[in-house]
Amino acid sequence: MKAFLANKLVLAVVAGMVVVGAGVGVYFGVINKDNEIVDADTAQKTVDTNSNNDFQRTGQNSFGLAVCDEMTKAEVGDIIGKPIVKTEDYSLSGNSGCEYFVENTTFVIIDVEYSDMATHKKSLEFFDRVIKTDDRIKLENMLSYSEEGLNDVYMNIAPGQKYVRVGRSSISVVSEEQLIQLAIATEAKIRSYK
Repeated sequence: MKAFLANKLVLAVVAGMVVVGAGVGVYFGVINKDNEIVDADTAQKTVDTNSNNDFQRTGQNSFGLAVCDEMTKAEVGDIIGKPIVKTEDYSLSGNSGCEYFVENTTFVIIDVEYSDMATHKKSLEFFDRVIKTDDRIKLENMLSYSEEGLNDVYMNIAPGQKYVRVGRSSISVVSEEQLIQLAIATEAKIRSYK
């Protein structure tokens, strides 16, 4: 019985040392995610050259923390060609955003949603929205159309986790092209966080 307990103790100590060693190796960058031993400088160069993942990581962690400050009312006004009379924070538990009022009741909105864009696409299709894309927007995107015209532009920042919606309170606020231009400028702002 004592030999059995002694063997268990030895195995527990060895397992603990392995776990601690792996943790130290990952922390100091000598073991990569595939458990291969690598040089820390090489690992850093690999991360730096993978620009698309780097962009998604910085976009995920940066843009959308304070949208009214990140896309100012002066910037939005210049893009849509109309003065913005006020802004209002549009943040809830699952999103953060900003409403840019052209008049007291009409606005354009930039809204960062912390959910899956593919799931949202299904709900738009359920409500008979026509979904298109625009090649001028380099992020994965979808434009949602109703019978009245373009309602919203969606851009996927972190697939399955986060997307940005650029929309308007009514089709009379800005033209479809102005709304798309606002989406393009928002994408440029997101990319500036890289």
